Amino acid sequence: MRPIKVVIPFKLDCAKSRLSSVLSSEEREKLALAMLEDVIDAVSGLGKVAVLMKDPIPDEAPFDRLKSRGFDLLECPQELDPALNSMIEAEVSKGWPSDLLIAMADLPLMSPSDVEGLVKTPGDVVIVPGRGGGTNLILIRDPRFRVRYYGLSFIKHVRIAEDLGLSTGVYESFRCGSDVDEPPDLVEVLIHSRGRTAELLKDLGFALSGKREKTRAGWVRDR
Repeated sequence: MRPIKVVIPFKLDCAKSRLSSVLSSEEREKLALAMLEDVIDAVSGLGKVAVLMKDPIPDEAPFDRLKSRGFDLLECPQELDPALNSMIEAEVSKGWPSDLLIAMADLPLMSPSDVEGLVKTPGDVVIVPGRGGGTNLILIRDPRFRVRYYGLSFIKHVRIAEDLGLSTGVYESFRCGSDVDEPPDLVEVLIHSRGRTAELLKDLGFALSGKREKTRAGWVRDR
């Protein structure tokens, strides 16, 4: 199997704004960092991991911890697509020494076994769809491929691969497909995660409500 380099785009400033109704700005930053570390734990067995940050890298303990664990923290002020495509082109200029796995930073349910299943899926490009038509992870094995996120990016990525004549694999996974964006998503973390994110939510007073109604989030918070 070819080596795999993992890239995780990460944004701390105004993190997870759609959770602002239930979490303060400081709490959302803590949540974003906890999810990032859970994602890193899931993918770190593959090899080199780089965190691609749009913001300046803060001189704070969580980032020092990531550096001490041997992960690269890269500053890139570009928007998501040009930043990632520039990284792809940089790997191409090196002769494509490894395949590239792009993983979103808000997948706290993902486990190493999920990543193993993704890697075993055949295809020049392997895509993990998120809920609502997004792309949560994408494994690029052919250097001709370029990404195009936002909107229905899963469909966009399938079409890009088809237009290039590349084979496309789709890896369906509940855990990999469960990104955390909205308040109801927190219940999935409380039910299914055993990582840093779940522990943080519990420390912040979140607990399962015991109710299962579409009109409710499924959790309660003891402030």
